[in-house]
Amino acid sequence: MNKMLVETPEGEPIIRMSRTFDAPRMLVWRAWTRPEHVARWWGSRAMGATRVVKLDLRPGGEWRFEQTTPDGTVFAFIGKYIEVDEPEKLVNTFALEGMFEDKNVIETHRFEEKAGKTHYSGVTRFDSIEDRDGMVASGMEAGAQDSMNQLEELLGELISA
Repeated sequence: MNKMLVETPEGEPIIRMSRTFDAPRMLVWRAWTRPEHVARWWGSRAMGATRVVKLDLRPGGEWRFEQTTPDGTVFAFIGKYIEVDEPEKLVNTFALEGMFEDKNVIETHRFEEKAGKTHYSGVTRFDSIEDRDGMVASGMEAGAQDSMNQLEELLGELISA
């Protein structure tokens, strides 16, 4: 299983992530944007199952994904879609209820197909380096790695189906 590259460039309030999936871009896009698929890969396994409460895939549309930990704590991840350019680009805001709600966190996801594989690149832009570092300190990288591993597993299932 390949690993996602995560970078936090010095002096820039961004996190860059990239990974290549052995799947065509349209399949990766569908797995990224359909609620029944997102529920199977998004979030850390340790956090518990993801419930897609809302996924209105259009500019101005909102999304809300909830994870319930084994002790019953619910974490709600929320945002709005800014740009939807199927199957190449998706731009959305990101917040965790109670964290970054008053911030302007923007995620840009790009999907590029080469030789039947899809290269994913994502950039998350924060208001400040301190906000970025707070997100990193929250365990974001481990959760993102776990999510991408689960996405790769799901893509393998979808290809085989």
